[in-house]
Amino acid sequence: MKTKNLIICAMMAAVMCVCSMFTIPAGIVSVTLSVFGVLLSAVILGWRRAAVATAVFILLGAVGLPVFSGMRGGLSMLAGPTGGYIYSYIPMAIITGLASDKAKGRLRFLIVFAVCALSAVICDGLGALHYMLVTKADFWAAFAACFAPFILLDCGKGLAAAALGIKVRKILKI
Repeated sequence: MKTKNLIICAMMAAVMCVCSMFTIPAGIVSVTLSVFGVLLSAVILGWRRAAVATAVFILLGAVGLPVFSGMRGGLSMLAGPTGGYIYSYIPMAIITGLASDKAKGRLRFLIVFAVCALSAVICDGLGALHYMLVTKADFWAAFAACFAPFILLDCGKGLAAAALGIKVRKILKI
């Protein structure tokens, strides 16, 4: 990987770390800007570099640096009730990055936004599934705690990531 790509990946991993600091406690699952950071990274970087940046972000948290929501880190975050959200970040980065790489022309924004919304569904769905497995909650309890309250907000984050990311990508000529 070229030095420029390494620097850009590291910078976007840092952006994800900063986004995760913005957290509003809302019970077991907090409202955070982590999803926005991952989606923004994917739109700007494309799928390969976004996957690298996201993996770096997750590894930083896994080794204990306080980069996850609520300034927490460690393997316990990945194994805990909200770990499914974190696991979903790499598929989100790949899917959204692929759309950002391939979409061109007048419909680019709509395509990228639609895929950001799909990624939000994947994130919240995997978050709810992991929550069910860890807490032994039933489907409807997990849906009510992990999916329903967050999906519209996460789609809004996707809208912002698509709008800002396309402009930044154009400026950076990536």
